[in-house]
Amino acid sequence: MRFRDRREAGERLALLLRPLRGHPAVVLGLSAGGLVVGGEIADVLGAPLDILLTRRIEFAGPPVTTLGAVGEGGLLVSDHDAIKRFDVTAAELTRLAGGARSELARQVAVYRHTVAPAPITGRTIVLADDGAATGTTAHTAIRVLRARQAGRIVLAVPVAPARVLDRLAREVDQVVCLRSPAWVYAVRNSYRKFGAVAETEALELLHREPRLPTEVPR
Repeated sequence: MRFRDRREAGERLALLLRPLRGHPAVVLGLSAGGLVVGGEIADVLGAPLDILLTRRIEFAGPPVTTLGAVGEGGLLVSDHDAIKRFDVTAAELTRLAGGARSELARQVAVYRHTVAPAPITGRTIVLADDGAATGTTAHTAIRVLRARQAGRIVLAVPVAPARVLDRLAREVDQVVCLRSPAWVYAVRNSYRKFGAVAETEALELLHREPRLPTEVPR
């Protein structure tokens, strides 16, 4: 199954998340792509929408490989298996992590200049992304949420490998996923349209007026 775009994937996830309507939930998009997915969910739930910023630590390879991720607040999560497999030195990892932190700091300055983080202490959090190939970024986000004392965490992703989904399910209270094959080489392959989400589009989503709960097509 391939999704038309991120919005369709969000609509399909929203169908499964309708039982959360009426709960004091907050929908967090995991970076810009997840924000588009999360926007559709927030509309159906009538919930506030915010972004949770993270940045992957990538090794140029070949192939390009995710070695970990950094999240708001300075948290770093490493993929030790990938680091060992590609024989990445501690010095190289530090250099790559520094670059990821610099880009994350730039994103935080852009988004948080006009959008304060949504209060999440004790709240039900729907963490939405457009997919999870390795789960490293989602793992970082979950740790950020736990550190910020989130209540119940629901991970909502259109596609993720079964082994990644099983691991992430042990870290959250609920997982909602539409497709979990044995292997996902690249999330983009699950979409017909998967362009980069511009910061202007993401900011428009964050600045829009809250909407009343809506229905989605069955």
